[in-house]
Amino acid sequence: MRLHGRLLIALVTGAAVTGSAPVAQAAFGPASFEAGTCINTTCSYASIEHNKSEAFTQAAGHPPWGITKFELNHSGNDVEGAALKRIRVDVPPGLAADPQALPKCSQAQFKANTCPPETQVGTTELDAVAAETLTLNGLKGKVYNLETPPGLPLDFGIDVEAAGALTAPVQLYLEGHVDWSGDYHEYFEINNVPEEAEVKLAILPVKAKLKVLMSQLNFNGNAGQGNFLTIPSVCSSSTTSHLELESYSGEIASTETHTPVGVEGCGNVPFKPQATLAPEIATSDQPDGATVEVKAPQNVGAGEINTADIQNARVTLPEGLTLNPSAAHGLETCTAAQIGIATTKAVGCPAASKVGEVTIETDLPPNSLKGPVYLGSPSGATIAGPPFTIYIDAESPAYGVSVRLQGKISLNPGTGRLEATFTENPQLPFSDLIMKLNGGSRAPLANPLACGAAHIEALFKPFTGEPEALSSNLFVAAGCANPLPFSLGQSTQSENATAGAYSSYTFNLTRADGQQYLSQVSTTLPAGLLGAIPSVALCGEPQASTGSCAESAKIGTASVTAGSGPEPYGFSGPVYLTGPYNGAPYGLSIPVPIAAGPFNFGTITTRATIAVNPYTARVTATTTNLPTIVSGVPVRLKSIKVEVNRPSFIFNPTSCSPLASESTLAGFAQLPSSSGANQSLSSPFQVGACNALAFKPSFKAATSAKASKPIGASLQVNLLQGAHQANIHSVYAQLPIQLPSRLTTLQKACPEATFAANPVACRPLGSEVGTAVVHTPVLPGALTGSAYLVSHGGAAFPDLDLVLEDGLVRLILVGNTNIKKGITSSTFAAIPDAPVTSFVLTLPTGPHSALSPNGSLCAKPLIMPTVITAQNGAQIKQNTRISVSSCPVRIVSHRVRGHVLILTVRSFAAGRISVKGSDLHVVYKRLAKASTVTIKIPLSRGGLRTLHRRHRLKLRVRVGFVPKTRGESKSSAAVTVRFR
Repeated sequence: MRLHGRLLIALVTGAAVTGSAPVAQAAFGPASFEAGTCINTTCSYASIEHNKSEAFTQAAGHPPWGITKFELNHSGNDVEGAALKRIRVDVPPGLAADPQALPKCSQAQFKANTCPPETQVGTTELDAVAAETLTLNGLKGKVYNLETPPGLPLDFGIDVEAAGALTAPVQLYLEGHVDWSGDYHEYFEINNVPEEAEVKLAILPVKAKLKVLMSQLNFNGNAGQGNFLTIPSVCSSSTTSHLELESYSGEIASTETHTPVGVEGCGNVPFKPQATLAPEIATSDQPDGATVEVKAPQNVGAGEINTADIQNARVTLPEGLTLNPSAAHGLETCTAAQIGIATTKAVGCPAASKVGEVTIETDLPPNSLKGPVYLGSPSGATIAGPPFTIYIDAESPAYGVSVRLQGKISLNPGTGRLEATFTENPQLPFSDLIMKLNGGSRAPLANPLACGAAHIEALFKPFTGEPEALSSNLFVAAGCANPLPFSLGQSTQSENATAGAYSSYTFNLTRADGQQYLSQVSTTLPAGLLGAIPSVALCGEPQASTGSCAESAKIGTASVTAGSGPEPYGFSGPVYLTGPYNGAPYGLSIPVPIAAGPFNFGTITTRATIAVNPYTARVTATTTNLPTIVSGVPVRLKSIKVEVNRPSFIFNPTSCSPLASESTLAGFAQLPSSSGANQSLSSPFQVGACNALAFKPSFKAATSAKASKPIGASLQVNLLQGAHQANIHSVYAQLPIQLPSRLTTLQKACPEATFAANPVACRPLGSEVGTAVVHTPVLPGALTGSAYLVSHGGAAFPDLDLVLEDGLVRLILVGNTNIKKGITSSTFAAIPDAPVTSFVLTLPTGPHSALSPNGSLCAKPLIMPTVITAQNGAQIKQNTRISVSSCPVRIVSHRVRGHVLILTVRSFAAGRISVKGSDLHVVYKRLAKASTVTIKIPLSRGGLRTLHRRHRLKLRVRVGFVPKTRGESKSSAAVTVRFR
């Protein structure tokens, strides 16, 4: 990587306000700044706008000149603020300066003003003010490429020559750094700009205060071999650089500049990187310390266009060359904190996490960066499978450069084929990258099981935005292994058989030697045996697909006995709960490691879907095709034991009826796959002590007075239940006569077949009558959805079916509806055995409202008989009073006592009551809840005078109400009163 300096031509000063004019009496800071690559030394933003050809814009090209110019805020010759002390310029990523393009001047030579001419890389022009009034305009100097002190990749010396009133030269050091804590752009600093200079004042040489007013630097982009400067290979309409200035009084100013033209010609940039793989040993099914090499030759010379930088690299290893379980022995991992990407702290990865070495050939002396390749686990959790994280730490300590990259190693779950991906790489050109993985018996790779030729394929994306480049090279392995047969038996165990209690659940399968391998398992858990998913940090993709999940997703352990070669291995590894997988709302990632170490390196990695029956909520775990090869090695399963034992995760049903775990198994006979036997198995399951469970749900209902025949009436039902109670089995509710079903809506019920195919298809029919929200400790988010009227034909009334989803799980609650003598009742008779903390059903008003008002809803209490039955048989019966909102404020009574009006006002909600009237004081009253209050309102002074003059007073009083809850309607009432 060319980690030499990406010297934006903005070398010594920085970035200011593009195109802005100097501001009189401004504070310390830049008045203007220009930076660009040009074909001559006289170009400026203004001249480029008139003649674009003055700018050099060829992507990845070597410009003739890089020019920067800045001016500080000033008034006349008076520079605003204190003298300039420090300058930092951050240049755009991709703009590079190569200090190896020309010879270097030693530090001693520079101090002695004896730098050889061939080390000159540019010139400078300065305007300054000395002794507050003495102008030093037109100062000139030279810029030299210096030998770098330890820790610096670039160092330049600026030698301002003595001329005119300046009697001694001024020397500055421009230090170049690589921002390897960010996007690897380069930044440059001048520290301790001289505050004094020797000048001739009144014919005498004296030390005088010095303030920089203007500076222009001209860098010879074709210096040395012609490639001192290289502009980015990313085409853009403009480039941006940043400036930070600090004065001797501590003032800091920062800004940025944007060039009037950008980078063009990306289609002209060559891009033909190649990837090859050299095996350490080619024997089939053997550990292989392979070497991967990526070549991207660089072009130098003033007239040449350099090759494009690689933005993304995806290298796919030959089919069958997969991860080797033996590599996990003694292996550790490096965390994100230890590698310290985007930081400048020292790398702290353990030595045992090293899986290889990398060498990157660059233009930076000693022309290469070297360092280890680490196995990464960003969070430090046990790695259960691909995709894996690797870290590259390629360093040049002598030059203070550390390139730290993160890559992803993905695994094809069907074939085990590996793919290394490095995305959003920094814009750093390199000519050769060699990654040598550890060899020997614990090499991280194992050769293919199948004989024959395969290919290493690489796809490289350039920063130019041009098409990706494909590289393909041959790899050959020899020697093959054959599969073995299969046989299984099943049993289950539970730690605690108490109804509703947290427990563990153990599932066992056994296989005799010489039988088929297991290819698929589908197990349906007993009804009501569920897991508290919110207590687990779900493992996402792609970590889940490779078993590289965090510990926080672990819900149990898996033990496997398996064998490859002369000795079988015993493995034990975690069971992880994942997010959506293979079309199911949740899944399992079960890596059974071949050895200890950071992976529990289970190359037997079982993925499973977790499906939920929409009507019964029974959970079914189904493995997809189990791997026929694990890291390229044949597998012989002898037993599988999966124990879900995460504390406070699995809990038992609250029904004590006999239940069962039911499984369907499939096998295969040989590699890579073939048809095998199928088997159905069942294991009994039952809990006890159901009657000991409490059952205390809270059931409430509400409606709104905003109802009419055109829009119908609304209803909201709320159910709350505490933890560790018996779950609800059924709910019966009978609506009051004031809230009958709306006949026109019943007639639009969705046909049963349409609903079964897709409930959403019912919406255009007008059968969607409401919404529902359910919170349960079983799922991480609320279940939300719609209420539909569903017709089953015949004389039966349409059901009120609730379709509830959280984006992953769908549940359907069937409510059987009955209407008798105008009174509607609904029965949800088969609610799944699952805990519910809250349930809200909302049937709103509107063109498809389910209900219609029958008379006033505010006139008298609305009563809804309710019966709630638990899974353990407990039952609650109550007359639920339906609260009514949006009833208008009402004046219950009024009377006058002397000069005071006494009103009794009824509010149906919390809010603020105001009483206003001419000749009355304005009175406000806040109510915390719906209530009836008495308010006293005295006459105002004007009212007293009017009453005294006329001996009687008649006035109109308005009572207003503003509800506390947003969305509720304001209301008012009025009354006429008389004072005597």
